[in-house]
Amino acid sequence: MGRRSVHSPEELRQLILDASQTIVERNGITGLSAREIARMIGYSPGTLYNIFENLDDVLLTLQVQLMGRTLDHMKRVPLGPDSDKNVEALAHGYVDFALVNRRMWNLFLAHSLPPGTSVPALLHDYTNSLIDIVRTALEPIAPNAPRASLEAMARALWAGLNGITAIAATEKGVYLTPATAQSYARELTTLFLKGLRSDTARVSDVASTRS
Repeated sequence: MGRRSVHSPEELRQLILDASQTIVERNGITGLSAREIARMIGYSPGTLYNIFENLDDVLLTLQVQLMGRTLDHMKRVPLGPDSDKNVEALAHGYVDFALVNRRMWNLFLAHSLPPGTSVPALLHDYTNSLIDIVRTALEPIAPNAPRASLEAMARALWAGLNGITAIAATEKGVYLTPATAQSYARELTTLFLKGLRSDTARVSDVASTRS
């Protein structure tokens, strides 16, 4: 690996992130240290702190990148004319991506923000964009629901799916494991859609009665 004079700050930043991701994927968050990152990229440990504030900054940046990749993956999920199947496909795609990247996915649980640290705005933006995809898929199922309600529904469904991925990604679940996660996701999505359609029909019947 070349020395510091070979790489620009942006190149060095990416070297650090790539090395950090490799370490986390191999050994989890506990294996990450400035010394180990420096060893992998061929620089002194102090070099890391010329680019990032600390290891928490590195880990947050990795999470932002991971959520960006998640959003790109969700945008590529093929959708069709069947609204229920679209929601199911999005749920399947989300869980699949989490499980394929489960060592990195554990970062969302294993890493806690230090006091006084804010969540990066870009992480919020990526998450909100992902929720927009789900909300848009739910709109045909509940066409008369206010946008705020649809957004709350989308966040509730994705919170449930996040719970499934969180347990499965640790590979410590007794029943909920990487091998069974998709079946639990299907069950959750099926029940959610059934309840949503039932509630939509009830609201429609009440409106018809009043008119």
